[in-house]
Amino acid sequence: MSKFLKVQCECGSESIVFGDAKSVVKCFNCKKELLAPRGGRATVKCKILEILG
Repeated sequence: MSKFLKVQCECGSESIVFGDAKSVVKCFNCKKELLAPRGGRATVKCKILEILG
């Protein structure tokens, strides 16, 4: 099942992202890569703060 995630970048910025992202998701503040697609679930490259329904 697909979930939305509240994540925090190394710069301290928080974002809400889709766990099954089909493209690279970058931080709006510093442009660091937060999620990378890999077929099904995306690879999370930052701290997960909360899993949203």
